[in-house]
Amino acid sequence: MNTKAVLCIDLDGTLINSNEKIHPKDIQTLEDFPQAIQPLITTGRILHSAKGVLRQNGLFLKDPFPLPGIFMNGGVAYLPNEILMSTYPFSSGTRKRLIGLAKAYPHTSFTFFGLSSVYLVNATAFGIHIGKIHFLEVQEFQADEIPDAIIKVMVLEQDEKIRKQIEADAQSLDAETAYSLPYAYEINPPGINKAKTLLELLDTMQIARLPIFVVGDGENDLSLFKIAMKSFAPSSAQKNVINLADHIIQRGNNGLLLPVIKRIESWE
Repeated sequence: MNTKAVLCIDLDGTLINSNEKIHPKDIQTLEDFPQAIQPLITTGRILHSAKGVLRQNGLFLKDPFPLPGIFMNGGVAYLPNEILMSTYPFSSGTRKRLIGLAKAYPHTSFTFFGLSSVYLVNATAFGIHIGKIHFLEVQEFQADEIPDAIIKVMVLEQDEKIRKQIEADAQSLDAETAYSLPYAYEINPPGINKAKTLLELLDTMQIARLPIFVVGDGENDLSLFKIAMKSFAPSSAQKNVINLADHIIQRGNNGLLLPVIKRIESWE
């Protein structure tokens, strides 16, 4: 059967819940995905983190990872079987300014993402905890030790007032910013988002003309909503995402993916 549609699947808050668990029905669906629909992972996570949470739920246990995907909010794209397609690091000037921002907030954890490594600056208890539950395998670094070729920065801060201060300071950066989770403020190079890199990936895979469907819950999914034929959000999504989604999915006995797939098949 020829592929007739593409489904972009976000992880945190969408496919997986706050306990890093995937609904049993969603696991079954991913193990026997309809041949007419091409699934893609579209996440803010780095590849090894995405693999970690999926494997914890019994999925894709063998290497290489079989699905194509957009990682780090579009900073990296992989073709099926972990074939690297593209990376988009910060300029040296923006990288230096991000290091300066981390120094200015010494009690807030900043995670600097390279292609395959994650560097934790200002190692708070909260930052270390998030690193562990998200399978980030972080290395604790001083700000001045951060290497070149940084692709994404994620600010981890529970205090909303401090987050807003950091957000205000970051507005002067030449960068893309969005919240993936309420406590996770994410920063990428200018013009880099999930949608931009997805379109490049689909073109390389020669399926760029297929209709795109998206399921996501965070601000970092909204660029995909803009290019999707139809967008879906779980009922637990951020309020602004729910307001912009075409359909809201109540995660019941059938999980999240099966109701989405049924709607996609009804449009074929």
